[in-house]
This record gives sequence, C-alpha cells and structure tokens, in this order.
Amino acid sequence: MNNTIPSSELIINADGSIFHLHVKPQQLADTVILVGDPGRVPLVAKHFETKECDISNREFRTITGTFRGKRMTVVSTGIGCDNIDIVLNEL
Repeated sequence: MNNTIPSSELIINADGSIFHLHVKPQQLADTVILVGDPGRVPLVAKHFETKECDISNREFRTITGTFRGKRMTVVSTGIGCDNIDIVLNEL
C-alpha cells in the first residue's frame, strides 16, 4: 500500500518545510500543544528548559523545546475551524 501524500495535497516549501507552518518534520516533537492566539505560544514555552526552534508565519507560531526532560512543541492555530484544519493536516 502506498502511503505517500500527493504533492497537490501537501505543499512543501523549497527549504523542505510545510507550506503554512514553515516547520520541518525534525522540528516537531511527538507531543504537541495547540493554542489559538500566537501570543500564547511563548506563554507556554517560557516553562521549557530548552528551546530548539521558534518559527512564525502569519498567525502560526511554533516553538519546540523540552519540559521536564520531555520534548514538546507548542503551535498556534489562529482563529476558526479552517485554521485548525490547516494546522492539524500539516502536523
């Protein structure tokens, strides 16, 4: 069975990052916390012991780091179910 997602369904930027979020697969942790407002991302991430990346594109902000030794990512979705759909599909 071929599990490849067609390029028409999942747009990848020239640098290898996903279209809207601008993050690469290795920049995401297995545990992801979603918040609506991009301003809430640093409020959560301030509790991280380390920060690997901090990426912003429009209403989407992503910070990956560690909390109590566990790698985590915080991502903002912006407003509305359309944006939440974009984020969940790109994750």
